[in-house]
Amino acid sequence: MAYQIVDNGSSIFVFADHGELLIMKRSIQRISIVRDNIIEINTGGPLQNIFFRYEEVFAPQMPSAIELRDYINGLIAE
Repeated sequence: MAYQIVDNGSSIFVFADHGELLIMKRSIQRISIVRDNIIEINTGGPLQNIFFRYEEVFAPQMPSAIELRDYINGLIAE
């Protein structure tokens, strides 16, 4: 699966092979790393987590899960 993460002002688009997901920045409560290579975006409440392997993100391409997590965090802070 390939992912692309795009800043869209008040939201973040995640494009994937199977479709796209629009995440409102204000709904993101936590971004964390699971098992060294999986990014988890928590949007609150039970069962409202988004998971993807950082290696499968082709844009922006980052050398580690930590750098991708920090990049996404930077998008939220803007």
